[in-house]
Amino acid sequence: MVPVVAEVTRENPNTFAVAKLDVIESRQTTQKYGIRGTPTYIVFQDGEIVGRFIGAMPKAQLLRNILSAIDTE
Repeated sequence: MVPVVAEVTRENPNTFAVAKLDVIESRQTTQKYGIRGTPTYIVFQDGEIVGRFIGAMPKAQLLRNILSAIDTE
């Protein structure tokens, strides 16, 4: 998924940013957000969680999920 996430991020630089969390090194944050599987995507807008999805997915679906969560319309 790393190449897909990188490509989606690179193609949408003014729409959203992506941060990666090492779930082994950041166990407290992993617990705080209830991350139980990887990949887990948590979408924040204005500091609030507005979307969450889990699992590998094609690029188009990942982008659709992110844009739907942040409601760019």
